[in-house]
Amino acid sequence: MSLISESLSWPDSSSHSTLGAIRPGERHNYVAFFLTMACNLHCYYCINLHDGGSRKNMLKRQMTADEWILAANRLELRADLPLTLQGGEPTLSNSFVRLVNEAKPELRCDLMTNLTFDVDSFIANVPVWRFLRDAPYAPIRVSYHPGQNDIDELVGNYFRLVEAGFRVGIYGILHPDEEIRRHILETQERCLKLGVDFRTKEFLGEWNGTLYGEFKYPGAVLGKPFRSCRCRTSELIVDPAGWVYKCHADLFQGRDPFAHILDPDLDADAIDEFRACSFYGDCNPCDIKVKTNRFQQFGHTTVDVLDIEGERE
Repeated sequence: MSLISESLSWPDSSSHSTLGAIRPGERHNYVAFFLTMACNLHCYYCINLHDGGSRKNMLKRQMTADEWILAANRLELRADLPLTLQGGEPTLSNSFVRLVNEAKPELRCDLMTNLTFDVDSFIANVPVWRFLRDAPYAPIRVSYHPGQNDIDELVGNYFRLVEAGFRVGIYGILHPDEEIRRHILETQERCLKLGVDFRTKEFLGEWNGTLYGEFKYPGAVLGKPFRSCRCRTSELIVDPAGWVYKCHADLFQGRDPFAHILDPDLDADAIDEFRACSFYGDCNPCDIKVKTNRFQQFGHTTVDVLDIEGERE
């Protein structure tokens, strides 16, 4: 079936000259450009592939570097709200280097990466200032996946980036598998002794028949049959083709975008709208997990959900 609404169309280039600013409000917690869904790792627990998600729909059409730069230049972000570049592995995008060099200088970025790129090339071609800002966590956040990327190589690249002036942190997922969990904790202890900023994240999703994660809305993850609801996000999330979604589940499944980032009519108010959804139960754990916000304050949930079908008041 077609996953892109027939009511939406790719903005004509003639509209680019009329693009207005997008100014996220105080309740908006995150702005992310998924530059590509391609990834050179193959983690079986990848959150992008939760509950049958696929990268295939997002590898067909991608915005050009010029279009990404236009989109980035629309953003007027607060000092505490960066533009996060992610994927997939965002450094695999042909647009990455041009975007970080040519977007307006007042825009600050974060980077979610597996740090398997050519570090010498990164240091030579990526401006340090683009990824420098005052925050309680590193703007460049590296995911460590045992068996997929090598921790010794990551630590070496970590120090090379730090010596070049970048702020970097490494993160490991506390997987329910006891052997993996023990390895992550031992690796964290070792890294901290070396002076490496190594933090852990909880595992989200199903493992051996058990659902892991603290979620605000019961039955939202792996709940069937699906139910209808209305929801809104606190995030502006954009897929590789420029489509804007109300949640990560829709983005990763490639279904029901509500706008395009280069649509002249798109503004921050559109993110605040509650929108109808028929897929309550197929929510991505990232969206309804109880977690910390951009200030590292616990209790935040990305998506607000109302009018869940069958729910009693």
